[in-house]
Amino acid sequence: MAVALLLAALAAAPVAAGRGFFNQIETSNADLCILYKGVECALHPECVTCHASVGSIDVCMETAIAIKLPTQLFTCDFPSPPFPPDEQPDSDEPNTDCQSKLDESSCAATQKCVWCLSAAVPSACYQDDEARRLPPAVFQCKFPGLVTSQ
Repeated sequence: MAVALLLAALAAAPVAAGRGFFNQIETSNADLCILYKGVECALHPECVTCHASVGSIDVCMETAIAIKLPTQLFTCDFPSPPFPPDEQPDSDEPNTDCQSKLDESSCAATQKCVWCLSAAVPSACYQDDEARRLPPAVFQCKFPGLVTSQ
């Protein structure tokens, strides 16, 4: 439903301005994957289907965007690791498994992990970069060294 509303809003602006929706998209760097569903998404080399953990929302999105989504909120159908091992983002830093930390104290004791509270989903431990991308209206994250939370 939310995706349909988003597409309707995107389609309305260029049409109102006298331009076609797809012509407008082709000239911008918009995420074209959102236009695909199911098999079309799976067959596109730069797209992947992601499933929201809250509700039953599935959305096709660009792989480069999908790899940045918080894993506690989204599960994506990557055909294999999204990057070859030698091209992993931040490959110079060790991969910190924050998801395995099930309580606030073990999360806080792990470098680069942040405990985030939410009324919408269970509280969980996130990697620092994931926690910074969470919507502050939904999550209160306890970043080390900061007086206020996100």
